[in-house]
Amino acid sequence: MELEFELKALTIGMSMSISRLGATLAIVTISCATVQPQHLVMEPIRIQVQPDPLTGLTTFDAGDLLERGNALFDAEDFERASLFYEQLITRFPDSSLLPTARYNAALSAERLEKLENALGHYKVIIEAFPKSTAAKDSHYRAGVILSKLKRWSDVEKTFWALRQRGELSPMDEIEARVGLAIALFMQREYATAEREFMSALRFYDEHEQKQYLPAKYWIAQSRFYLGEIAARMFESLELGSKQSKEELWKEELAEQLEEKCQLLLRAQSNFIRAIREGHTGWATASGFRIGSLYEALYDQMLDVPVPPNISTELRDIYIAELQKRVGVLVKKAIMVYERSLSMANRVGESNEWVERTQKALDRMKELALSAARS
Repeated sequence: MELEFELKALTIGMSMSISRLGATLAIVTISCATVQPQHLVMEPIRIQVQPDPLTGLTTFDAGDLLERGNALFDAEDFERASLFYEQLITRFPDSSLLPTARYNAALSAERLEKLENALGHYKVIIEAFPKSTAAKDSHYRAGVILSKLKRWSDVEKTFWALRQRGELSPMDEIEARVGLAIALFMQREYATAEREFMSALRFYDEHEQKQYLPAKYWIAQSRFYLGEIAARMFESLELGSKQSKEELWKEELAEQLEEKCQLLLRAQSNFIRAIREGHTGWATASGFRIGSLYEALYDQMLDVPVPPNISTELRDIYIAELQKRVGVLVKKAIMVYERSLSMANRVGESNEWVERTQKALDRMKELALSAARS
């Protein structure tokens, strides 16, 4: 099953506000002991005879363009805002406001779904202005865009490079670690991804004792993916034996079933811990996945070939008894789905996981009703 939630979820809680740095003149202060004049570091000013087609002005500087672009961005006129940022970049290539203009131009492009354009701006900031305030945020935004484009190897490199910058706040470090782990997960490097998720959780535990960290989104996300890693292993393990002797058939099947149940419990444990973090998005996703595991186990148990050398009469009895015994899995799935939907309704959450949970619940109830009739 392909997960789509992580692509959208990666952007939740991340800042999309424009940068307003550098919009004022910098004044170089002097010591009282000196008698040297003060100096103003001023932006170049453009003066032209005819009014500029975009601004309508004959005299303007980079600060004017940035200010007007920001006003349009605030008004959600991203198309026109981007024109002002692009003009600043083109006409004032040596301006100290260039990183800010590029960052805001990238955000405008994101809002317009021009992802490659936005990514280009972020890359220029990272490479040309690595010490700027916008460089760190550009790493994060680039990671988000690359995830939307499903370029997971590049997402991995982006978050790894960000962590090498150093001087990240605890919250920034957690976000970068989880972003790196997700990129590894999406490349099916499950063992390495698991280590990175656990590393993020340990980092959180160590620093949360010293200061409050509003990181429940990323902690819940980490727990969800740890559960998903176990769930993927559970789903890939097939049940069935090719042994011709009944005792060997039972022994092999019992071993497979034990391993499968252990993976189910491991996945369930992480999903439950994700739910307990209190983030409704990841909680509804986790509730759905717990129910789906019980549902999958029910289906796989019924698909297991009957024991070897069994008579037709005993075959029917075996199948009937098996259906009766695995019926408890349907009841468990229904219980989990109902609890998940109840929680979602209580907090007013509505997302794709809630919709999938409702459909799965309807399917399980129909299955239970059909079994009761027969």
